[in-house]
Amino acid sequence: TTSKSPSAAYAAAVAPAGDRPHDITVFGCTGNAGRAVAYHVIRSATTLSILTSTSTPSAPLRVGLAGRDRTKIQDTLHGICTELGISPGDDIVRDTVKIVVADASDMSTMTSMAKSSRVVVGCAGPYGRYGEATVRACVEGGAHYVDITGEVPWVSRMITDYDDQAKRAGVCLLPFSGYDCVPAELGMYLAGRALETSAASSSSSSSSSSAPGDNPVLGQINLAFRNKGGGFPRGTLNTLLDGFDGNAPERKEGDVRFYPREYRTVAKTALSPSGFVLPRWSNQLGTYTGPNFMAAINVPILCRAAPTFGFSSDLVISDRSVVSGKPSLLNAYGLIPTQLYITALVMSGLALVLPPVRWWLRRSLKTYSYGGDSRGRVVMDAEAVSAGGGAATATARLCVPGDAGIYATGLFAASVANALHEVTSVATKTKQGTSMPPAGFHSPVAALHRCRPGLLVDNLKRLGADVTVKAMPNVGGEGTVVDATKL
Repeated sequence: TTSKSPSAAYAAAVAPAGDRPHDITVFGCTGNAGRAVAYHVIRSATTLSILTSTSTPSAPLRVGLAGRDRTKIQDTLHGICTELGISPGDDIVRDTVKIVVADASDMSTMTSMAKSSRVVVGCAGPYGRYGEATVRACVEGGAHYVDITGEVPWVSRMITDYDDQAKRAGVCLLPFSGYDCVPAELGMYLAGRALETSAASSSSSSSSSSAPGDNPVLGQINLAFRNKGGGFPRGTLNTLLDGFDGNAPERKEGDVRFYPREYRTVAKTALSPSGFVLPRWSNQLGTYTGPNFMAAINVPILCRAAPTFGFSSDLVISDRSVVSGKPSLLNAYGLIPTQLYITALVMSGLALVLPPVRWWLRRSLKTYSYGGDSRGRVVMDAEAVSAGGGAATATARLCVPGDAGIYATGLFAASVANALHEVTSVATKTKQGTSMPPAGFHSPVAALHRCRPGLLVDNLKRLGADVTVKAMPNVGGEGTVVDATKL
């Protein structure tokens, strides 16, 4: 017999086989970021009404908390329950949350964890050191996978080593499901989609003679991030130091390309010194912006997702940070704080080149801990501009409670996990209007937008996010609010 290629024969993921006791398992739940993911997943299961795509109550979400130390997991669960105002002894907790002992150095325990779960959220990092065991266990155990990594070289290696096997097994793997880079990818998708669909429908309704070429095409996406509160997670700092020490996976002959070759110019332009480091004025926000140091992660992922969304390889990407408060004459409309921010970034980068500085940081990290800040706030503004000087624009704003690195990352990952479980569960896989996500490795928005409109947006809103999308067909025209759940 002639076998088909994995991509042709196993394009869609499948519902995990067998009677699995855990709907979502959070592995590495005792670390700061893992605890935040576990907090939002348990909140979904115990204090929120998780709805299916038909707006009817689903079965209670069954949660697994996984790690190598049972006592630490129990302490983590007790602390989360205290924050949620419930008792670990309550029936709802006993019925929905179970402890799973698994160790990344023991593949038998990892495979057992995966086989008992429908979705596994891998939170044990740095991923270049500890992440592969979870990927391998999910692929071999038939569990769908989510993580919060920002390590593009590591994910590239995992794609090379496991993507074909995952497609054959019908397993969907969604890395980058935290702050890097759900907001950037969602912003590009919502604003770009609103630009192309809303302006096109407006022109068709106003003129029956509009030519097909008159429909707007996304030419540029401008992203701007504002963060209130927060600090650096220890895992992120360790990943950064590993990169400076040369411990990140290096590209080898035979490795797959992370994004299509035709998008190389898009990435190089977005990350060039002139386009990245210097202050830049934002017409949309009325302030100067500085470089977003997460752009080195966001831009490759946007280039990987763009063809899935149907966005051209002539796309221009701008990924910036707003570091000033209210722009005014006193702060030169954000220019002064932006210059100070850029200077601090450059000096920090130069300091990390020095081995003694990295040694001191690694030593300090042994006792460093940052648990997140629920009082913080993440705001992402996206502006989509039509190609060829067209008049149409669209904007998307995402507001999420908490600091970027811990609390908001946990909310993003829990939302992705809830959405992935929703569309791959036995109860929903045959429902009208809902499709299975693709098998293999994908960025989260690129995979989930295919399943049903508004899938991820719905789950983000249930956990406290606010999403607003507007379309402006003409310069100076009044913006029209677009329902993000319909895109």
